[in-house]
Amino acid sequence: MPRTKEGKATKRSEVVGDDAIAATDVSLVSDFIIRFDEAARKRLDAMNQKLRDLEMHMEALEDHVSKADSSFNKQI
Repeated sequence: MPRTKEGKATKRSEVVGDDAIAATDVSLVSDFIIRFDEAARKRLDAMNQKLRDLEMHMEALEDHVSKADSSFNKQI
């Protein structure tokens, strides 16, 4: 029969109960980590897409500025 720290005999149901609580805690932590990971990936994907869009916009603006600058220099 399992024993406590004090050396007293414990009931099997108490030990199983502790194991069940520990398993539930591990399961809750695992579920939290999975949800957190999914949320973080979604946010990072959204941020990455925004950065790609901004980069494309910046390239287009640079192209327009370059064309405007070259046409301005031709006028001078």
